[in-house]
Amino acid sequence: MKKVLVTGANGFTGRVLLETLAGSEWEVIPMTQVETGLKNEIVIDFRESMFLHVLKNTPRVDAVVHLAARPGWDGCSLEEMIYPNIVATSALINWAKRRRSYLVFASAALIAGTDKSYITPELGVKLNTHNDYLYTKWVGEDIARAIGIKHSILRISGIFGKGGPSHLGINNAIAGALLGKPPVRYGDGNIKRNYIYVKDLCNIIKFCLDHKIEGWHLVGGSQVNTMAEMLQTICDILLPGAKPEIRPDNNSGAHDQIVEPSPLLPQSRSFSDAVRDIKQNTEQTIT
Repeated sequence: MKKVLVTGANGFTGRVLLETLAGSEWEVIPMTQVETGLKNEIVIDFRESMFLHVLKNTPRVDAVVHLAARPGWDGCSLEEMIYPNIVATSALINWAKRRRSYLVFASAALIAGTDKSYITPELGVKLNTHNDYLYTKWVGEDIARAIGIKHSILRISGIFGKGGPSHLGINNAIAGALLGKPPVRYGDGNIKRNYIYVKDLCNIIKFCLDHKIEGWHLVGGSQVNTMAEMLQTICDILLPGAKPEIRPDNNSGAHDQIVEPSPLLPQSRSFSDAVRDIKQNTEQTIT
């Protein structure tokens, strides 16, 4: 079996990726911030200087999937993000390059600009935003390009699913609906998104690992929906007969954010199919 090191393995995407890789030809070495009891687990904190010592003693792997990062959506400062997102990331990529490992680097589509309504490959790899978190992700990308490691950079749109990060409103809507609470729609809900379902993202990561896809790629959902459509779909599937609660728009600056998915990567399922999958998995867990 081939070995893959997955950083952030105890995070939202990391947990689903471990399920996706289970039973495949990839033996996972999970890297987690805290002890979780996972098989082959390496406990490491990217914010601490001991990271370098632990990394030095980590066995060679065939590939690295770098998901771990200090998120910028929680209000932390650039200073707090520099070590985990840039210094530790640089050390990890250098370590992987010396061991001739292949790298999948999880980045963000909004590097192309938080003000962009349509993010396409034509916008290129340059940084088009002053957001500190996105700046650190772009530096991480640039390190991979400069070092010359065989790699794939995935610039990912918003990721949704059960238990998804709360900074994305659609995840809050799903979480509330699973508890019987109708979602809230602000204004007409006509802004458009093509978020990616976490399971589809993990299938894309596995595809990159299996085929050693190279270069940088945009990752988003294959289907574009308005917020109103997504919220009504959540009601139709998780709360039949319910409708979203409508409140006045509290964010007049909101605009479409559509990411053009790379044609080289697998397509995602529809939003409704993803919500049905969430419902099915939840019912199976309860029973």
